[in-house]
Amino acid sequence: MMKMKALKSYDIKFSGLKNGKHQYRFQIEPGFFEHFNYDEFAGYNLDILIDLHKSEQLLEFNIRSNGTVNVPCDISGENFDQAIEGQLDFIVKFGETYNDDREDLIILPYNAHMINVAQQIYESVLLNLPNKRIHPDIASGKKVAENAKYIINYQEENETENINKPEEIDPRWAALKKLITDKK
Repeated sequence: MMKMKALKSYDIKFSGLKNGKHQYRFQIEPGFFEHFNYDEFAGYNLDILIDLHKSEQLLEFNIRSNGTVNVPCDISGENFDQAIEGQLDFIVKFGETYNDDREDLIILPYNAHMINVAQQIYESVLLNLPNKRIHPDIASGKKVAENAKYIINYQEENETENINKPEEIDPRWAALKKLITDKK
């Protein structure tokens, strides 16, 4: 119950709205990501713009995220502000019961009059994070990570081990290979 009250500011009431386009802006509040048990951000400054297009049969949402999240660098471990920019689109239709099995379609009961978009905002931000998070100074070469020499040495050791090590073949595969070569 506490979670719902804290995320109530992300409710969008659509009953009573005229058909057409409507726009909503959210500044992500401190503690937002903790509600989703996500604690990888040391800080964030995110602006969310939501375009809602209402028609008789459905609601079309376009969520645009823009801002920064403070994350650790994958190479140095040093925190930096990672730029986030992207969008997430989804459609809301109406039916007998609530269903959110598909990521791009939510079905609300016919008697629903609002939707909480906190989950979609959360997903929009996370989906727009890059897979590799590298500090801009390290990526540009302006700065060398203190642990970079260990990473480079580890990679070189593994490469030389793989070059000098003969490839071992599972005896079962060797027996199968022998059957094929004996047929020829």
